[in-house]
Amino acid sequence: MGSAGNDGNPTPAAAAPPPLSIMEFLHGPRRVVLEPPSATAGPSWVRRVRIRTAGAEASSSASSSSPAAGSAGSTAQQLGDDDEERWLELTLAPPLPRAWSPRLPAAAARAWPVAFGSVSTQGRLPYMEDTVSLRPGFHTWVDGSPMHFFAVFDGHGGTHVSELCRDRMHEFLADELAREAASFLVRRELATAGVVGTSSSVGAWVEHHEEEHAWHAALARAFGRVDAMAAIPCACGRIARSPPCECPRSVFTGYVGSTAVVALLVRGTVVVANCGDSRAVLCRGLAGVPPIPLSYDHKPNRPDELARIHAVGGQVMYKRVRGVLAMTRALGDRKLRPEVIAEPEITITERMADDQCLILASDGMWDVISNETVCHVARQCLEYGNSLPVDPRAASSSTAAAATATAARGHGAEPRCSRAAWVLGRLALARETADNISVIVVDLRQRER
Repeated sequence: MGSAGNDGNPTPAAAAPPPLSIMEFLHGPRRVVLEPPSATAGPSWVRRVRIRTAGAEASSSASSSSPAAGSAGSTAQQLGDDDEERWLELTLAPPLPRAWSPRLPAAAARAWPVAFGSVSTQGRLPYMEDTVSLRPGFHTWVDGSPMHFFAVFDGHGGTHVSELCRDRMHEFLADELAREAASFLVRRELATAGVVGTSSSVGAWVEHHEEEHAWHAALARAFGRVDAMAAIPCACGRIARSPPCECPRSVFTGYVGSTAVVALLVRGTVVVANCGDSRAVLCRGLAGVPPIPLSYDHKPNRPDELARIHAVGGQVMYKRVRGVLAMTRALGDRKLRPEVIAEPEITITERMADDQCLILASDGMWDVISNETVCHVARQCLEYGNSLPVDPRAASSSTAAAATATAARGHGAEPRCSRAAWVLGRLALARETADNISVIVVDLRQRER
């Protein structure tokens, strides 16, 4: 948009001052005045912004604001005689009605399809404490983009917390994302107001940064809400919400907990939140290319985790916190605080065209199979999966339920992904893992619908 003089009339293009660079605008001496709505013709969300840049003699001389500014009710600004003045028009987002429903933009309509498969098996243990959660299309972001939720929860001391995570984590996250969406729109407007008229790429960067901040905050609060509810489940196995369970086993020991690795897929981004020693790995590129870890195990042998535990007066004995728990972060485990915390580590990764698949699994698989081997096997299964046999009993009930619930949305379990998860589970059993095994394989290759 062209600049305007102090009288509000457009100045000739030849007389217009040169445009500011982004560094001059953000860090140079300047004053920005946001005119009230009465000074602008048109809707109330279209505002005019006057930008004054300090000249060489700004520090020694000053003058009052322009008559146009005074008529608009602006506060007088002390500016130098050499100050330049420019007008810009800032279009803020119009207020959203209460029942606002975003239109699906063209970019979101062409979103990469989601195909996934999972397996959850008891293995050689006499009990099963793992749970998985598959929720494709569980939420819609403010721009209409579908969001997909995949998670593995590895319980210990019982299934109460892992079942709570399976049943409620996605609900809490959807609630927190909706809450963050409102503040994201406000923060985006305030942040981009300072870079209007300078560079469209800078505005896109600000929006992307604010978006990542919103996702990060929503995941952190969702983990906190689940952890706060971890003391509610009853020892009888019933997830007591309100009123609490009144059975004779309703005394909570405080040594029940669960790991949690959650992957959130939205547009071209993978957001992973991890708490514990379950793991998420991204297979990218051709065979032989090292996989990309999207989470890092919270084990007592991590120097930073060990230092944190020592800082709060805790001890690690026999590679376990207090000689009890083999991980330093988990949901639940109230009796092991403050050494064991429930704060997740969150990574945000941009998807690339050569991404192959995303793999989430409990430590029952990672303890006996390396990241490289897992990605190699998954690649082979996705490439030649239709010719591999699969045990029908290997498909987890949660996978079938998710496929049924999301069939209308165009997402669901795919045979190749299910076979890949089954093969990885069988390989872990063949390598004599001593734990439950839960595996989720998400196909990230660009495919036609």
